[in-house]
Amino acid sequence: MPMKRNPLTRILILSQTLALWAIGGPVLWGQATLVSQPVSSSGTEFRAPAKEVNGRLIGQEDVLIREVVIADSGHRYRRLDVGVSGTVEGWAVKQDLAMPQFVSAPEFVFPQGGNVGPRFHGTMRYEASKGTGMTLIYPEAGRAWNRKLFVTVHGSGGSFREGTLRPWNELLDPSQPLGDISKNEHLMLDKGYAIAKTRRNASRMGDYPVILDDGDILEGWNLNTHTGFILDLVLLAENLLRERLGERPFRTYWFGHSAGGMTGRLINYKAGENLDGNGEPIIDGFLNSDSAGGRYLPVLEEDGKDILFVTEKERQRFVKTIEIPHQLFMRGRNPRPGVPKWLSPVYLVNQRMTAKILQDKGLGDKLRVYEIRGVSHFDQGYFSEQELASEGVGKDGDTVLLDLSGLMDGLIDLLDDWVEKDITPPATKTDWLELGDVDGDGVNENPAIALPEVACPLGLYYPHPPSRGNNGDSWTSFAAFDGQSLEPLDGRGVFVDMNLNRYLDQRENVDQAWQRLGLLKPGERFSRSRYQACVEASVARLQQEKLITERVATQYLQEASRVDFPGE
Repeated sequence: MPMKRNPLTRILILSQTLALWAIGGPVLWGQATLVSQPVSSSGTEFRAPAKEVNGRLIGQEDVLIREVVIADSGHRYRRLDVGVSGTVEGWAVKQDLAMPQFVSAPEFVFPQGGNVGPRFHGTMRYEASKGTGMTLIYPEAGRAWNRKLFVTVHGSGGSFREGTLRPWNELLDPSQPLGDISKNEHLMLDKGYAIAKTRRNASRMGDYPVILDDGDILEGWNLNTHTGFILDLVLLAENLLRERLGERPFRTYWFGHSAGGMTGRLINYKAGENLDGNGEPIIDGFLNSDSAGGRYLPVLEEDGKDILFVTEKERQRFVKTIEIPHQLFMRGRNPRPGVPKWLSPVYLVNQRMTAKILQDKGLGDKLRVYEIRGVSHFDQGYFSEQELASEGVGKDGDTVLLDLSGLMDGLIDLLDDWVEKDITPPATKTDWLELGDVDGDGVNENPAIALPEVACPLGLYYPHPPSRGNNGDSWTSFAAFDGQSLEPLDGRGVFVDMNLNRYLDQRENVDQAWQRLGLLKPGERFSRSRYQACVEASVARLQQEKLITERVATQYLQEASRVDFPGE
């Protein structure tokens, strides 16, 4: 395996040695779990390197650790809840605030947000007591670890002031020690990765004051897209793994959702940002899920001219990236004054333009974009079991989300193989002909991904669940092809045009819908065998391109044999 950094002598320093075990299949989460008594300690010796700014040291100050050993389904993990206090330097504005975010890449964030006014440099101090930090989980037995780290970065939201971000030492629920870990993060653990689940204030209700160099104090700012803050957490996690498992990760990958994806893009765009003290990349590959607003676009204007990635040397620093736009999260808004004309108020358009711009700049070989049909901003895989329950998903409510964790299972492997072995992943997949029509014949050879639930539909996923009113465009509901009910009204009171005839009428039954979609020939009837054949064909296409694993393919086929049909 190629090494990310110079290897250190392996030192087995675990106080409790365990029988070595190999990862050989999915962990059955939720079985009987044992948790040791928490142990608290200081971890200041593992801090990321500080830097001097205007005569002051900026960086991590206090590192507090509360750790437990978890025995789950026959495997053992160590969980470290890590609270971090310290300072960051960056930039703020005093006018036209769309969001009070203290940023480290002002040349991208402010212009693309329509803020072209003066920028002011300053510092911010963040606090562990207000929830800032991360949860680091790794396999306790050294050889079970695949020697890689996945850093996960959540979207906008989370504020101590508004009660949505808890202190660092109040996260663990002993009855569910992995209950706050998302489905996607479970997959990473299952595959042998260590995970660092980062937490920061990223809400419009910011928790921290910014002290400007001119002495002004601005209250209520957040760390929504501050790249330096997250990268320092990454280096802290790597240092902790070196101490606990005897070596630093050979690969460190980024999974960012929404604002987490935006931040990943900024790290990839900003020159020198993704380098450690040895000049080596900190992040080796990015997996960005539905980057917020489809931003930030890879454009940096100077005197009206785009200067980003114009030389081969600059293009070489771009790290391999997989982007996962969600097609139903489009959100068109009136553009703010000052926003560049090439940035659209429609999120999906920005997702596609990002791919087109990078392709035109000669970076198409380092980027893959996989649009997903039938899903808005949120999917099941992004949430933990606790979060799904609190949001009422799957609890007989009207919020029904596709589960993309099966797809994520394949994408994690694709990214790793791409970075580690230079195995080229499937081509970009989108319903935009400009990107999908590779030979210019007017036919899209690489359409967006349709999982079996969408490729072989028993109904329609649509945004704005009725119970969520006007603010539900991040979520989806589901309307079955029952042949009896009227087409539904969404949370805005707008009818859902399930059969695309542009007026409100009775829903189709499955026979009628499948004939309209070309899944049945005239005169054919829907049946269990036809449904299973459709799912088998869909699964085969996805599996052929390694977008899903054999394990996930088997799960889809098993479910097709027992799923209930509308009207049954």
